[in-house]
Amino acid sequence: MPRLDAERIDLWRRFCLLSSGIQRHIDRELTEEEGLPLTWFDALTAIRAAGGEMRVHALCEALGEVPSSLSRRLDRMEDEGLVRRRATPQPDDRRAVTVSLTAGGRAIWRDANVRYRRLVQQGFAQHLTDTDIAALQRVWGKLGR
Repeated sequence: MPRLDAERIDLWRRFCLLSSGIQRHIDRELTEEEGLPLTWFDALTAIRAAGGEMRVHALCEALGEVPSSLSRRLDRMEDEGLVRRRATPQPDDRRAVTVSLTAGGRAIWRDANVRYRRLVQQGFAQHLTDTDIAALQRVWGKLGR
């Protein structure tokens, strides 16, 4: 295992700063232009990718979040008419809840997704060559094990 030298620490810090800076910029733009914070967009994206509905527990896992913070966000998203929750008891979990996209949630996601893709292109993707992308995929593959 390589030792944690100053170069690796610096690389880690730069990665964190760059990532959080890009995310803050995307969040600000989505919120100002679409009225949709990035965390809401991420939740809508995960639900959409699961076919339009999923158990809240699975959504927590997909977003890497704890149930309490996600529950508060889903409360606000439900108040805005973007998602709907319903109890769906399971044999292994009597308290299971499923969250689904509403027509309004699908519509705002479609609009926000156009801007999101443009922002990711401008803040990240346009700066990468095919070689850079291959290298990042290799490195992130190692880190994701």
